[in-house]
Order: sequence, then structure tokens, then C-alpha cells
Amino acid sequence: MQPGFEAAGWRCEAPTLFPDQRTVDAPPPTLPDLGFDDYVDAMVDAARALAKETGRKPAVIGHSMGGLIAQCLAERGEVSQAVFLTPAQPKDCAVVGLPVVYTFLNILLARNRAKSYKVWRSGFRFGVVNQVPRRRHDEIYARARFDSGKVYGDIVDGIEIDASLITIPTLTIAASRDRATLARAVRKVGEKYAKAAVPGDFFEYPDNAHWIVDEPGTDKVVEDIVAWLEQSGDAA
Repeated sequence: MQPGFEAAGWRCEAPTLFPDQRTVDAPPPTLPDLGFDDYVDAMVDAARALAKETGRKPAVIGHSMGGLIAQCLAERGEVSQAVFLTPAQPKDCAVVGLPVVYTFLNILLARNRAKSYKVWRSGFRFGVVNQVPRRRHDEIYARARFDSGKVYGDIVDGIEIDASLITIPTLTIAASRDRATLARAVRKVGEKYAKAAVPGDFFEYPDNAHWIVDEPGTDKVVEDIVAWLEQSGDAA
């Protein structure tokens, strides 16, 4: 998505969380020491560094687990605008269905917080890139990084977000064909933030799935996000 935002005049930063720990292969044994709060704190530091450099808080776009991290940044007041793109859900919005179970089956069966995981290949094909041409599946999966089992466990236990503390414009985006973060769950996220101090907006794309960041139709999603950022930024 980054080229589309840059073409619209935005400076983009796409930080990788703990790249020395969250490796593509053979993650270090210290990765499971990290919890969800560590992921959030790392992105708080990144947002504050940008704010110090530029003189204004950045906008944040978070996808999947990153969408839940972005919700935490919005709750803490660290960003100026926030987009939650097919996000993982906070505790009061969580919905689990059979497609989600199959997508994350290898992690759900193990449920070991002392290990590291990436979504198994079959689950990735089924639930993450199901709207991406099949010839690209291996290329995308080859870039997938391991995550801490403790982080997965924290999310399953539930992350609580106080919508009353969110005083910035937010946009929640669902994809109707998403099998990893079901559209009906993401709709609940949108409903939650529609009741925030600054009521949030909601878009849903009927022909997209979880890999909405790079699948057919992504250009339209970028175009819509750019328009929303500009409109909501002017309003703010």
C-alpha cells in the first residue's frame, strides 16, 4: 500500500516489530518472552519518535494484529488518526468461527505460550490470501514472520480497549471474504468505535479478504483511505 500513500503526498514508515526476534525462519528462544504489551510499547516509541521529529502526531494504519495495536495507540492518545484494517478484535468484540479456527489451527492446537509460531501454510492459503491469485501464495508466505506464543495467548485472553478514551478520528475496515478476522467481528469493532468520544467511521469491501493490503482491489482501498485521512484530518 505504501506507494499509493506516497503518491498522494504522505510520508510513510512501515516499522517491523522486533525484526531480530520475529524472524522468517528459526526464531530465537527469547521471542516467546515478548507479550502483546511489548508490541504496543514498541509502536508507542515509534509514534513518539515521529512526533518529536515532525512536530505532530502521526496517523497510524494497522492491519490484522497491527489493527489491534493501532487501537491501543488510539486509546493512549499517541496518534492523530487511526485506521484499523481487518483488525484483530478487542475482548468485547471477539468472534470465533470455523474459518478462523482452521486458519490458526496449528497455533490453537499447540496453545503453548513458551513457543513461537507462524500461521501454518494451509491455514495461510485458506484464511489469509484466499483472494490473492494462487501463483503468489508461496511468495507472500515466504515473507511471513514468527510471532510470540505469549502474544497469541494475550490476544485470545482478550485485550480491553476503552472507547471513551479515543478522541481522534478512526476508521474501521472489514472485508466480506475475510476468513481470519471475520467481517461480522470487524463490524462489531466498527460499532464499538462509532460510540467513541469522536464517533468512528466504517467501510466494508465485499470482494476483499484478509490480505486486503495486497490483493485485487487494494488500489481502491488505498484511494478510499487517502480520502478519509484528508477529510477527517481537515475536520479534526
